[in-house]
This record gives sequence, structure tokens and C-alpha cells, in this order.
Amino acid sequence: MGASNFTDDTLAGGCAAYRDAVEDLKARHGFDFVSIGLTAFIGAPLKWVYSAGATGERHRRIVLAPGHGIGGITIKSGKPMMFVDIDEEIDPREYSSYPIVFAEDLRSFCALPLKKDGRVVAVLLCAYRSVSDRHEESYRRLIEDLDGRLLDFDVMSDDFMDFESIAAEKRADSATNPIFVRSELSRVIAAQEDERKRISRELHDGVAQELLSISFLFNQMAGHLDDVGTGLLGQARNTVDRILDELHNISVELRPSALDHLGFLPALRSQAAVFEKTYGAEIVFEGSLSCDRFDQALETQAYRICQEAILNACKYADTERVFVTLEDADGWLHVSVVDHGRGFNTANPEIKGSGCGLYGMQERANLIGARLTTSSGPGGTTVTLVAPMHVVEGKEASR
Repeated sequence: MGASNFTDDTLAGGCAAYRDAVEDLKARHGFDFVSIGLTAFIGAPLKWVYSAGATGERHRRIVLAPGHGIGGITIKSGKPMMFVDIDEEIDPREYSSYPIVFAEDLRSFCALPLKKDGRVVAVLLCAYRSVSDRHEESYRRLIEDLDGRLLDFDVMSDDFMDFESIAAEKRADSATNPIFVRSELSRVIAAQEDERKRISRELHDGVAQELLSISFLFNQMAGHLDDVGTGLLGQARNTVDRILDELHNISVELRPSALDHLGFLPALRSQAAVFEKTYGAEIVFEGSLSCDRFDQALETQAYRICQEAILNACKYADTERVFVTLEDADGWLHVSVVDHGRGFNTANPEIKGSGCGLYGMQERANLIGARLTTSSGPGGTTVTLVAPMHVVEGKEASR
């Protein structure tokens, strides 16, 4: 499955084993509501896919980004959480932060992170619509009954979060991943892209064409020169050819025509070929995408983010290969750029070049409601982008 946590069929609710598991837990332990929430990729939102005891379909429309809602907080922290009396333990003004509480009228719940291959990829939620002193005991029996396993998942049931740690998780996430996108920034970046496109066209249709005209004149001069003149003409031709190559590279970096005409992946491959020729590192593409074209906003911003990540790896990682993995599932695009070279301190990166690369990448991710993470160390650097495939640039990210 590559970077995908689950198959498309499982994400769509087609796994009979998961459906049977929630029904069995509800029947054996007497819960009012049981659900398993899944994530398509690490960093992608969680959706409550398999449920027993639901009052309708509202809960299926809940999309929880990491750090938001019961499922999102549990996924992000990797720790279980339990409330035996929501009205007593949570300020009612906070209810909107937990949409499943509204959707299913829950009053008591236990949420357990589910791991697969060492990664938290799902959440088990067991809940009651009433309050009772016996509920905590029921949750403890559930944990004992599961004994660390639920089907193909490892169940995490130690180190429960308290209310203060949950609030801290939410504050930290809100500080680093703002929900609202700044419309002014959107306009600035959109203007930059328009200007890049204009300059790229002028270089190709103006300057490059003039240089080609000079090349034609050189061809006409060839029969009218002596040996010395022929040698000088050859040097002039080589100089013009180098300038044309450089203009082509600049034009591609500014705004590749492939991005407008062919889409995200062909444009990224074209840019990678330029980087390979320029810096000598091999750029290896892995995985596949289910469609050729995406929304223009997604194509533009994802391309720019990946362009910057690959360029940084080629210039600074001191590595022979850079790996680019692309997949999509459940309406989300997942791209990772990985090198196994010299890492850096992500908390306090050394300023190189303009010093705006990492900041600019994050700003572009915010514009399309995407999640961008960068991890680095002695073993190399990984940049991961998880983005909704249907986005409107500059709008509020879907939650």
C-alpha cells in the first residue's frame, strides 16, 4: 500500500471485519455507540468509517484534522482519552470542538489509539449517551478484554490524557496549524504566480526567439569566413546554445508550461530532470496517482512545495538520491520527499540562500488547507505534504 494506511475499499467502508468488530464490541459490552475512525495517510484527517449504534449518518460527514476533535487529538497525541461525564468535565462552550458529541449525543466515552506497523492510523471510540458511575469500569473491562489487540491493530491503552493535556494539545496545534487562511497572502502568492507565468512566456517567446534568430545568422555566415573566423563562429554558437539552455531552465523554474498543459506530476518530473542535470543527484519517483489533473490551486501549490523540497535536498543534503513518493486515497493527496543525506535542525535551521524556503512552503500549504511536516536528523530529511484534492485557494481548510 506504500504510504497509504488502508486500501481504498477499506476507507470506503468495505471491510466486513471492521464492521463486525464494532457490532461485536457494542453487543458484548453494552455500549450505546462504537466506531472505528481511519486515516488515509499519516497527517490526513480522520473519518468515523465503521460504526455501530449510530443515530443517523451525520457522524460520517465529520472530518477531523490531527489535533481537532476526539479522533484528531487522539491521533496526534497517540494517547488514549476518557471522559465519564462530559457535562462535568468539559465546558459546554467547548462542545463544538468535539463534533461527534453533537452528532451522537454522547455523554461518556473512551477513545483508544490504534497502531499498525508502529504508526497510529486509527481510533476506537466506545461511548454511552448517558452518565453512570459504572461507565469507567466498563471501559476498563473493554481494555482488559482487548488485551492490546483489535483485529490487525495494536491497541494503546496506557498513559491516558487528562483535560489539561488535551487543552495543551489543542493550543499547540492551533498555534502551528492555523485553521483560517489569510486572504491577503493568497492574493500575493496568486499575483506572484501570474508574474512568473508572464516572465516565463517573455523569456520563451521573446529573448529565446531572438537568440534563435542569431543562430540562423551564424549559419548564413559560415560559408564566408576563413579558418580563424570559423573557429570564432563555433565559439559564438556554443555560447548562444548555453544561453538558450539557461533560459530554458529559468523559464521552467519560473512557470513550467507542463504545469498548465499536462498537470502536477509531468511538471514535477520535468523540473526534476533539470535538477538532476544541474546538481547530479538522481531523483527517483515512486507510487502512482489515480488521476492526471487536480484543482489548479492544488497543482500550483503542491508543485511549488515539492520543487522547493527537492531543490533543498539536491543543494544541501549531500546525497546521491532523492526519493519522491506520490499517492492519493479517500480524496487526499500524499507526497513525500526523502533524502538520506545530511540532516538539519528543524527547530533552528541554518539560514541559506534567501532563508525563506521552509517558511514559504508552510505558507503555501496553509493556502490549500494542507498539512506539511518536516523531520530531519543524521539519517536524512523527510518532507511530507497531505492535501485535500478538492480545494479552493485561500479558503478555510476543511475540518
